[in-house]
Amino acid sequence: MENSGTVIITGAASGIGRCAAQALAKKSRPLALVDSNAGALVEIERNCREDSPKTAAFTCDVTDGAAVRRTCERIQAEMGAISVLVNCAGIARFAPFLEIEPEEWIRMLDVNVMGAVRFMRAVLPGMIAARGGLIINVGSRMAVDPHVTTTAYAASKAALLALTRTLALEVKQYGIKLTLLAPGGTKTNMATPKHEGYLDPEAIANAIVYVTENGSNVWVRELTVLPIEF
Repeated sequence: MENSGTVIITGAASGIGRCAAQALAKKSRPLALVDSNAGALVEIERNCREDSPKTAAFTCDVTDGAAVRRTCERIQAEMGAISVLVNCAGIARFAPFLEIEPEEWIRMLDVNVMGAVRFMRAVLPGMIAARGGLIINVGSRMAVDPHVTTTAYAASKAALLALTRTLALEVKQYGIKLTLLAPGGTKTNMATPKHEGYLDPEAIANAIVYVTENGSNVWVRELTVLPIEF
């Protein structure tokens, strides 16, 4: 099933999500690209359609539960069954603990954790009915190996790790697989420090393609991708 139905990618307009969309388009996968940045979303939709004509863009804020439900209903109505969900949407800010206001914590948890929760709740009933599906949650190595000034971000990714591990046990009886992909330092457009030795986002996109393309044969439960120098 993972190799036949529609693939939803959240955060598809930039960073890892954008690269994942381009990489999966080259596999001619039907793609539902989701992001809150409508302008950038149109650009990546046009780009992906060159390789995968069955690509459509859906503007949606992952923090809006009603919008997430409507978006997933539209995707299913217009593109058919959803076989893969890739939760890439995320935000970050690195700063000392006392410089990150509680409101920023709430925002980061809402996007990084609850955004994934909302999309998983929307697609799981269909996957359960189909007795199969694949969900890839893009976390971070900082969930288990945090750096200084990453308290809020690392905590949100640790929550996503625990969520993925636990839900995987709950839904495996339905033939549904969950994968936690944990990149190390990556050159995305997040407002965080970057180093020359960090990974290009294409490396993480290639890992997403690997998990997606091999979903019917193996279960990649967790995959950590690290730059050699860090």
